[in-house]
Amino acid sequence: MWPQKLSIRPKRLLRLQWLRRGRFVQTHIRDSLSVHTANVNIAEPYQFIPPRKGTFVSSCLKPFLPWYMCKSWGIVDHEIRGSEKLSTSLAAGHGVVLAPNHVRECDAITVGFLAIKCRCYLNIMASWHVFKGSWFQSFMIRQVGAFSVHREGIDKTSLNTAIEILTGAKRPLVLFPEGYCAFHNDILNPLQEGISLIVQRAARKREESGGQVVVHPVAIKYQYTGSTEETLGLMLAGLEQRLGLNLQSQHSLLDRARRIGAELLSLREVEYFGKAQSGALFERQERLIEHLLQPIEAQWDRPGEGCNVYERVKALRTVLLRKLVDENPEAETKKQCWRQLSDCMFALRLKSFPADYLKESPCVERLLETVERFENDIDNNIPTRPYRVVIEVGDALPVSPKRDRKGLGIMQKIEVSLNEMLNRLATECNQPLPKQDCDAGSVAVESPEPIRPSAGISA
Repeated sequence: MWPQKLSIRPKRLLRLQWLRRGRFVQTHIRDSLSVHTANVNIAEPYQFIPPRKGTFVSSCLKPFLPWYMCKSWGIVDHEIRGSEKLSTSLAAGHGVVLAPNHVRECDAITVGFLAIKCRCYLNIMASWHVFKGSWFQSFMIRQVGAFSVHREGIDKTSLNTAIEILTGAKRPLVLFPEGYCAFHNDILNPLQEGISLIVQRAARKREESGGQVVVHPVAIKYQYTGSTEETLGLMLAGLEQRLGLNLQSQHSLLDRARRIGAELLSLREVEYFGKAQSGALFERQERLIEHLLQPIEAQWDRPGEGCNVYERVKALRTVLLRKLVDENPEAETKKQCWRQLSDCMFALRLKSFPADYLKESPCVERLLETVERFENDIDNNIPTRPYRVVIEVGDALPVSPKRDRKGLGIMQKIEVSLNEMLNRLATECNQPLPKQDCDAGSVAVESPEPIRPSAGISA
């Protein structure tokens, strides 16, 4: 996606030194604690937060949802598709699971538009860390029916609560099958198996009373509604300025994004390896991920062979947070654990940059997602931009009380349904970039030579 060979002029040394030694070192802690709320590391004993059963406050808040989503997240318009499918399942008295893709941190509240359309209330299983943000965020998420789950351990209370909600069949239960926020809209992260455990146990209980549990995959698609060239041009110019690069307005938007991405990656490589690396971009990305995770796995005896990055990070977070909370280690060990937690989450963010995401489909939405994440690495104060969201409800997938060993399991069915809807929405909603902004001939994507920061930037 990004180029290999860049030069750094002497006049930019001071700015880049400041970036590397100050902002980039601090991003580890900052990103963990404020940028990605779902990825916050909280070193305190877990306490289950139950769902609120009342509806009065939720009813009062419903009229303000469009205003709140517009002001806080830039959602200026929304469209609901397939709501009649959910209404039919509710009318039939089924225990209902809504399984949306996880694109942005606001997804749990975005699903509220669907609840308003179907005139129902929701329960949402959310990471405990979400409740540890601002008091207003914690208040809002509880009012929409959220309850906590401890991702780093076996949370029997949360699992039993979810099963009881499905058994009672009074409210749909929202479960995000990806587990972590993907930060990209058109493809799925690997789905976690936790949902299958919940729905099958609930299905067995429902069978005893003659009821049924169904899963509705829900596709969430965000579409940018602002001025494409103006917005992306300003975003890229701002990033180029922060990185000390010359303004590249003569190049295509894709070329400029590649150049910025390569610069950011090279700075990270200097931080972790002592120098920038050579090779294709995503080879370097994978190399950095292994450099981050393997030493931690070796130290804590958590072999990651055969597991994806999401599973590896979850296992490491479990052992590190347990060490911090249960053992109250010495100051030096505590500092090391926090640093390792931060490195784990950085590895997860690196993995969430899909290979060829821009190359296979160069469109406004994908480029904007990528550039916004570049902004997150540099600056936490990102302006709100206008988006339209489409929420599409998929067909009901009945959950068998028994494990289906011959056909597709429930997780595979959810994945197939979500991919079909997301592909269709991408074809419909993604805005192609102007041809002049798609051409990437001005910057080489690969080079046998490594990126070499100036000698003034020390490791």
